[in-house]
This record gives sequence, C-alpha cells and structure tokens, in this order.
Amino acid sequence: MAVDRLSQTWATIKRIAVFVLLVMLAAAIAGDTFIRYRDKVWTIFSNSLRSLWSDVISFFAHDELKLYIVGSFFLTTGVFWLSNLFFILLDLTGWPACILTYKIQPEKNRPLLMTDFLKALKVALFNQIFVGMPVLSCTVSTMRWMGSAWSAEELPSVNRVLLELAVFAVVEEIGFYYSHRLLHHPRLYKYIHKKHHEWTAPVGIVSIYAHPVEHVFANLVPPGLGPILMGSHLFTAWLFWAIAIVSTTIDHSGYRLPVFLSPDFHDFHHLKFNTNYGVLGILDRLHGTDALFRKHTLDDRDTNPKTQ
Repeated sequence: MAVDRLSQTWATIKRIAVFVLLVMLAAAIAGDTFIRYRDKVWTIFSNSLRSLWSDVISFFAHDELKLYIVGSFFLTTGVFWLSNLFFILLDLTGWPACILTYKIQPEKNRPLLMTDFLKALKVALFNQIFVGMPVLSCTVSTMRWMGSAWSAEELPSVNRVLLELAVFAVVEEIGFYYSHRLLHHPRLYKYIHKKHHEWTAPVGIVSIYAHPVEHVFANLVPPGLGPILMGSHLFTAWLFWAIAIVSTTIDHSGYRLPVFLSPDFHDFHHLKFNTNYGVLGILDRLHGTDALFRKHTLDDRDTNPKTQ
C-alpha cells in the first residue's frame, strides 16, 4: 500500500517536472522569438527615426542654435495648437453634439462664448511668445551648455529614452506640485494664481491661461528641469515636451473621452480649488491633498453605478 502511494507520488512529481520543463522551454523559445522580433522592429523603427531626425536637422540647415531655439519653439507651439484645435471647435460650436455627453461638468455644458475664447486666446499667445520663448531659449541653451547631443548619430536607445521619460515625469511632478501648492498660499493666490482659477470649468486652451510668474515657475520650469539634469538628447526633450503639452491640454479639456486618460483629477481641482495639486497624483496621495477627490469619487460611484 505504502509502495503504491510512493509510486503514485513519484509519477505525479515526474509529470509536474515534465510540465514545468515544457513550460520553461516554451517560454525560452517564445522569449527568444520575442526578443528577435523586438530587436528587428526596433532596428527598423530606429532607422526610420534617424532618417526623420536627419530631415529635421536638414530643415534647420544643420544650424545647432537654430535647431535648439527655433525648432523647440516651433515644436511646442505647434503641438499646443494642434492638440487644442479639436477642443476649440467643439467648445465654440458644440459640434459634434455626441461628444458633449462626455462633459465632466454637464451643468456647464454650453458653447464657449467668443468673448471668453478671445480673452483666453490673448493670454495664451502672450504667454507663448513673450514669456515662453525667452524661458524656452534659456532652457535649451542650458541643455547645450550641459553637453546635450542633437545629431542623428547620437540618438539614444529605446531603453535610455524610456528611463529619461520616467525621470522627467517624476521631476515635473515634484516641481509642479510644490510650485502649484505654493501659489495657493493666501499671500500669493489673489495676485498670481487666481487668474488661472477664473475658469472653474476649464477648456483646453486654459492650460496656459495664467499670470506670467505662474507660467514660468509652474508651467515651464518643471518640464524643463528633467532634460537639463539628465543631459538629454534634444529629441528626448522634444518627445517629453510634446507628451506634456498634449497631457495638460486633455487635463484642462473638460471632457472625459473614452480614448484618453481621464482628466477628472485636475478638473476637480478647478472646481474645488484646494485639492489635487499635482500632475500624477503621487505627491497628493503622499500629502493627503487628494482626500476630497477620493471621497467625491467614492460617493459618485455609490450614487451613480454607471461610473464604476
């Protein structure tokens, strides 16, 4: 009887061992295949990217200074207006109407008045040209002084790009959270940050509707610090700035669209003022400044099951 049990146990162990070995073999084969295909795809992508970057450099006549200053301004300005174009048309015309159902604050679901739009447009253009251009020039000039690369031959690897993007995001979170929270101090708020909070239900263009001091220290310095500290290639800086601009546009858009990350976190800040100061929410959770938002979210789920 004992011998039979030992025999059965041994047979079970052998079956498990064979199964584990087969799984490991399959994983090794699949892993090797994945790595080969990944490397092949990345090689093709890298070559295409290098060719595209060479074209960008050629467009600026291989002039390093022009590439850094004029190119960076063209990129950031172009991404801002392209990412805002859809929301501007939607807010001004209310078309397509089906998108209006995704409004985060539906009680304020009305077409944007032309007078309000022109007011926001004036401030946005002023900040881009007379505030943003000098600060951006200082940022990229500091990058050059720190030894930032810009040639197509020196494009970083995908692993390096991903690492630097992660570092940039953390640096921006720290810089934006504490500068933003400082601007909510009673002695500063009414003179500087109150302008941005004129919009309790924001729209995309309002992301840079701010006092010049706020635009410098909250909107421009935090995303500019990462590339300087990391000595990044200009391409990596451009990539991060494009992502940051699109992200802040969506955060201020006022719409919870299915294809994008939800902007509820920052929209709630405009609604309630004294909560949700950061970008990622990491420092808000650490300091407990997202407590009101988390309570609101839980209450909303309890009263409206469709939001779950």
